[in-house]
Amino acid sequence: MHGKMNGNFVVLKLDEGEELFECLEKAIAEYDIKSGIIVSGIGMMVDFEIGYFEDGEYDWKVYEEAYELIAMHGSISTKGETMIHIHVALAGPDHGLIGGHLKRAKVSVLNEILILKLDNMEFDRVLNPKSGLKELHID
Repeated sequence: MHGKMNGNFVVLKLDEGEELFECLEKAIAEYDIKSGIIVSGIGMMVDFEIGYFEDGEYDWKVYEEAYELIAMHGSISTKGETMIHIHVALAGPDHGLIGGHLKRAKVSVLNEILILKLDNMEFDRVLNPKSGLKELHID
């Protein structure tokens, strides 16, 4: 992983075979990100797992082959526990799109990710008993 900070923006370039969430956790520590927004991400992913939330639980699906990363968005909160919440859209060899909540992924070829570090906001995750999810709480 290579990165650089400009103002409150962190630009990351991840290389073939790197674990996405492991790299993001390193960047959170290196750039002291307490709360942030994953503004964009492009590249390719392989061996990833995405989910669709329905009726109080996720339906997970694993994809072992490489897909183009068309879009990545999310939030980062570190109060209490570090939580990286990401949604993605990916295109397969047939040019069809799939997407959902990203659970894990490896970089195929490369990923380019832009994070906005929020210095004057503190994100937290609070369990919502109705949904069963730790939802974003803005402090």
